[in-house]
Amino acid sequence: SIDKDLLTKLSKNVAKKQSFLKRDLDARSLSEAYRLMFHLPGTEKLDGSTEATLWTPYNKTHVWGRMFISQNYICFDSRVKGLVTLVVPLRDVSQIERAENQPSNPSVDHSILITTRTAQRATFLFSQIHDRDFVVQKLSDLLARIRIVSREESCYGDEDEWKVQPPMMSMFKPSPSPESKARQEVKAKQWELHFSEYGRGVSMYRTTEIAKLVLQGIPDSLRREVWMNFSGAWNEMASNPGVYRDLVNKNINVPSTASDEIERDLHRSLPEHLAFQSEIGIGALRRVLVAYAARNPQIGYCQAMNIVTSVLLIYCTEEEAFWQLVCVCESLLPDYYNTKVVGALVDQGVLDDLIAEHLPHLHTALQQLGMIKMISLSWFLTIFLSVMPYGSAVNIVDCFFYDGARVIFQVALTILETNQDKLLQCNDDGEAMQQLCDYLSGVFNDEDPHRAIIRDGIPVNKSVSVQSLLYDAYTKYGSLTAGELERLRIKHRLKVVQSLEDGLSRNIMRSIVADGYFKQEELMELLQFVREELLSGQRQQEERYDPSRPPYEAYCVDYELFQALFTGISPWGKGTRPNDLSARLFRLMDRNGDGLLNVREVVTALGLTCTAELTQRLRLLYILHLPPLLPTADVESPTLSEDGAEIATEATDFFEDSLQVNAGSDSSTPVLERSASTSSQQPLGCEESWEVRSMSSLRALMDAPRGKGTPRMSQPHFIALWRSLHDILTAQPEDQQMYHAIASIGTLLLQLGDVGKKFYAARDESNESLVQAAGQWQSPTDTVSDRNGNPGSLADAEWSIALEQFIATTLTGQPIVDFFSQRVDIVEAVSHMRRRRFTTIHTLADLQ
Repeated sequence: SIDKDLLTKLSKNVAKKQSFLKRDLDARSLSEAYRLMFHLPGTEKLDGSTEATLWTPYNKTHVWGRMFISQNYICFDSRVKGLVTLVVPLRDVSQIERAENQPSNPSVDHSILITTRTAQRATFLFSQIHDRDFVVQKLSDLLARIRIVSREESCYGDEDEWKVQPPMMSMFKPSPSPESKARQEVKAKQWELHFSEYGRGVSMYRTTEIAKLVLQGIPDSLRREVWMNFSGAWNEMASNPGVYRDLVNKNINVPSTASDEIERDLHRSLPEHLAFQSEIGIGALRRVLVAYAARNPQIGYCQAMNIVTSVLLIYCTEEEAFWQLVCVCESLLPDYYNTKVVGALVDQGVLDDLIAEHLPHLHTALQQLGMIKMISLSWFLTIFLSVMPYGSAVNIVDCFFYDGARVIFQVALTILETNQDKLLQCNDDGEAMQQLCDYLSGVFNDEDPHRAIIRDGIPVNKSVSVQSLLYDAYTKYGSLTAGELERLRIKHRLKVVQSLEDGLSRNIMRSIVADGYFKQEELMELLQFVREELLSGQRQQEERYDPSRPPYEAYCVDYELFQALFTGISPWGKGTRPNDLSARLFRLMDRNGDGLLNVREVVTALGLTCTAELTQRLRLLYILHLPPLLPTADVESPTLSEDGAEIATEATDFFEDSLQVNAGSDSSTPVLERSASTSSQQPLGCEESWEVRSMSSLRALMDAPRGKGTPRMSQPHFIALWRSLHDILTAQPEDQQMYHAIASIGTLLLQLGDVGKKFYAARDESNESLVQAAGQWQSPTDTVSDRNGNPGSLADAEWSIALEQFIATTLTGQPIVDFFSQRVDIVEAVSHMRRRRFTTIHTLADLQ
């Protein structure tokens, strides 16, 4: 049903109907903001929201705010920012009911009472809901669709050779000082008191009180639980039981580029911790990283993921660390961990803007030194874990999981402000980086102030406690909001993506322009069109591009897109049967047999049919009609008479009425008829065993000078070749000279093949006797190879033409020479395809 409130406007200054595209984009934007606000899975879509009050039992108050509803969650955010937020998974809800109005207490009018199974505070009361009945019905419908999956249902078999490891801290227990142990116990007590008052788990009331506790640092014993709840990882894990184990079992022994990169970095991951000096920790780290690479092949594995995952494994179980990594890579720091680190590059621009706004004098100096790019990558990719002691950086991770990415910007600005005076005195980037490195290496944890900091075996001077650093960050830059960050990210994302794409395009151009098929501007136009098609949403590449491979492999084209390019650009695609040639050309160019062509292969295919020299084009046309590209079975007549197939009649019809097919001197059967009748039932096994070798040979012929070693062509294959040539040439404007050239040259080539038949018959009488024997026994299965190793029937070996004969004879027809010498205007052809594409879209829209 149409949302009339959305589509109809009261103001006469705006359209009465809103674009459905805009409505869809607005809905996506709202869902994205909703997921970001409450740290929900990426698949969650906002269904709607309404004004309501939430009863907060810890202070016995009705708090006004907005109630949000999606497929799997009920959420609440107060009007007063940061006062209270709430997330209630529908999987935990046992009952939804209307609460009775109380005349003595109008604050609870139009209330809904939600009862849960797991929360410490089992009920949540929402009041002042305008359309309560509708909301109750909606929630009831959503609740009815929820399937509760227990952990026992997930695929946790005992037959696996490995087991999910518990937190590394429980197996490799540290030896804290008495002072540190006492502080941990005090903090744990404070958290337990908070849980008793505000609830525990995903559905706890999140207030400024919890923010204060997080800022002081989460006790080690509770870090696992709090991280899982605040990051959204618990929601992901609960929604995907058994997925981690399945990913590990299916991929742990599968060789891949990502696996090789992971193995190389395993022993560089937090080597100072005992867990990662043993196979227990290394094995768990390997499984988590391999599972994530399999889950998200667009990212695969990226350096820095190993460091983050190592710290997650210290405090969380193996499976929990996996889902934490999912949240970091896909929600909290999106696009950071891919081969181009797009997200980190975007945030470089964001940090640059923030430094310019808050620290203008330092900004000028850092720009001159080129420092911003260096610090943002190393700091942000590992959430400071690689630049300061992990025992201190883990407190920053606490705040990161609670407050999101804004924390790393607040900390970065605070570090730069603290070191501003010293940085302004530095003469070069090396001196400035050393200053920051010394400062960050000396960050210590107040819980154990007497513990020495050792870096590379050398004691480091302490600089500041991580607690003080975080306090200053929130005090000085607490006004920085997630919304402001997103606006700045949008501003810089387009610049970064465009810059990366332009750089990749230049690399592709440099790698293929020397092939000589197209000019630079033509290549750029063609490449731009391919990029547009791949980004259209219908042809997304599943695997990420490996930068160690050649640049032209960055984009891959499937057959559907290649066919569109072939028919839209190449003159060979303008006939009535372009699919035959495009399919064979695609197969010839697909050297690795993966069903995709890289950019170089696409350019080569189009160049050979659009801009190559005349003889190169004719040689390609000839090769496209050789087996196995054109199997023998595909060129035989589908109808057989008692005496054989009537191929001669078909050939006569094709080459016009004036074309005569000569018969052999020893038989009244036309040559083409004999050729087919003796080869119509060739065993499949013979051709299949030869096909792979022959395909690679055909590809090698494309690179051979002057087509040296090209096999001779049998008569059925020649008929198919000339049919294709006729189809290509007659697609042009009607030209009597062209028709005459096609007929006369076709006749001449048939006569040449017949002369060759007599020559080979005289040359090898034994072959002729075999042919006669085959005729007497009427055996269609005997085969013989020609001088070049091509399999065929005995009669096939009689009639044949060579590539040189085909080219030399074809060159006598001036209209054909003119056609194959024309150079296609690629820029105009691609522009025409663009116009046709958009015209087609509009036409389809008009029909709806």
